[in-house]
Amino acid sequence: MSRLHVALSIVLCVVATTVASAQDPFSGTWQLNKAKSTYDPGPGPDKSTVTIKSDGTTWTVKSTSSYEGKPLETSYTAKLDGTPAPIKGSPVYDMVSLKKIDDRNVELKSMKEGKTLSESRGTVSADGKTATVTGTGMTPKGEKIKFTAVYEKP
Repeated sequence: MSRLHVALSIVLCVVATTVASAQDPFSGTWQLNKAKSTYDPGPGPDKSTVTIKSDGTTWTVKSTSSYEGKPLETSYTAKLDGTPAPIKGSPVYDMVSLKKIDDRNVELKSMKEGKTLSESRGTVSADGKTATVTGTGMTPKGEKIKFTAVYEKP
């Protein structure tokens, strides 16, 4: 294969990845709108910022939050096909799975030792400015919680 073909192949891969990422409405940085979010029982996080990078088939996620004044950072890289992947930094979960339902909806599950402890659904608004995550799960203290978390792009 000539150098031109190799260079062209690399450029096409970069363009394809960039296009796939730009097409995923979940990509970007999201900040929790605490006033629009509900947690039963409360309290929910004091604040939360989630950054999602997508190549169209895989998400790399980093979350920086604060609960009752204590910082919490988690991160993971997971395929959008429901395959469990390890999560770092969580005091409650050791694995997470994501399953793309359609362009604006994804199912999330968080597990500990193979047992699902949290199930939720994330939806991005048609204008791409709001993401709402609704479901059940565990607080950082391991207490059961039902929530609707509303995130907005700054």
